[in-house]
Amino acid sequence: MCDDDPATYEAWDMTVPVVPSRSRFFHLIPAGLGTSMVECLTSYISRLAQAHSVTPGVLHRREVMKDGSTHRNIFACRAKSGARSFTCCINGSGVVAAADFVSAIGEMTARSDLQYLTLLPWKPLLPTPLLMRGVAAWCPVCLTGWQQAGKPVYVPLLWTLDVVKVCPFHRQALRVTCPHCRLPQPLLGQCSWVGFCTRCKHWLGSDSRNGCSECTSILRQETPDWGIWVANQIADLIETGFGSPSLLTAAQLSQLIRVGTDLEGMSGFARILGVSVGSIGYWRKGAKRPTLPVYLRLSRVFGVTLVSLLTGKISPAQIGFLDLAGVPRWRNLWARQRFGFDREKAAHQMDLALREFPPRSLKSFEKRNRYHYATLHKHFPQQCRAIRERFREYSATMVRERHAKKLLEFRNIAHELHEQGIKLVVNRIRTRMSVPRGLDHRIACELLAEIKREISAKK
Repeated sequence: MCDDDPATYEAWDMTVPVVPSRSRFFHLIPAGLGTSMVECLTSYISRLAQAHSVTPGVLHRREVMKDGSTHRNIFACRAKSGARSFTCCINGSGVVAAADFVSAIGEMTARSDLQYLTLLPWKPLLPTPLLMRGVAAWCPVCLTGWQQAGKPVYVPLLWTLDVVKVCPFHRQALRVTCPHCRLPQPLLGQCSWVGFCTRCKHWLGSDSRNGCSECTSILRQETPDWGIWVANQIADLIETGFGSPSLLTAAQLSQLIRVGTDLEGMSGFARILGVSVGSIGYWRKGAKRPTLPVYLRLSRVFGVTLVSLLTGKISPAQIGFLDLAGVPRWRNLWARQRFGFDREKAAHQMDLALREFPPRSLKSFEKRNRYHYATLHKHFPQQCRAIRERFREYSATMVRERHAKKLLEFRNIAHELHEQGIKLVVNRIRTRMSVPRGLDHRIACELLAEIKREISAKK
């Protein structure tokens, strides 16, 4: 048999294969993609940095900022309830932050689905006020479970929304402070990975009952049942966003608002929703959009799901009455929580401050105990004056002691140099002090002249 028979050889496909374009970074798959527990964009940025063995700060400074996305600080943390950091906008629905980062990170990783890691799919419906939380929140049970199962530890988009205060799976409140150092966490750590404290670097999965989300949120805590219902509604909303659903139009919203005002009146319906009558008027005219907490209240009183409301599947004819059974007593969304002034407690705290050592300033006392200076000066003018004078005297004493130590140190160095036969020069002595040039030049010159006179007198 001839070995040159073509039938005895394997046929090869000589067509050139199509090679897809290469991305600058790893094609990292977001955790929980397609589910209600999808990863948020800030968490994805942190895990992307970890996959390349760099810190998120290095990744942002050397790569993301080079793309021109933003030059603002994305590692800020705003623990006060009225403040919001720029970082929280990365996971939100704004064009300036969320869309820019989705475009920049998507181009670097060759991923076209990063918009689902934010609220951009619901952008036309969700205004930015009262939308995103200014600090990080997490469920320690979820973090520990993922770590023990060998799964990626990440922050779901669900936890970044301000209205979500409960984990829907473990039915416990989300934590907002580190269980070790008791400090709030930014949404994106500059030098730490997801799941670890940005300050003390400890694991955040340790359970602690000291974290209170009310101090970092304008929205106050409601009943546990309400918190679980809200978390489930938001989870369904995030999952529905993957299917590019139809959105509630301004005309449909106007019709639904008119149904509520017809049943309860303008003032009554405004009290139920916790908003002003003027806001109701704007929504009826289609001039503005409600915030996410108002959408939740609307869906609750209409007896429908949040997804059905925001996708426009509810018609005014389906609403015959407002379901207020089991609905918590609404408060004004913008009303800040006020606490009564406890005069006896404040007096006791001021007495302790007057015995405290080292003494603290009055401003430090006000900040630590969360009192306004006008309130303290009104009720305790003498104690305020005593705290101020005590701190002033202590500060002056410490200044004198530090100055005396500098003079003594200068004198000792001068005598040592003299014993070594080195010529005494002011700057030669000042540079040898523990704090180089820490003593004023004029005072040092006068002191050196005095030391030279003492040395001459001994001879």
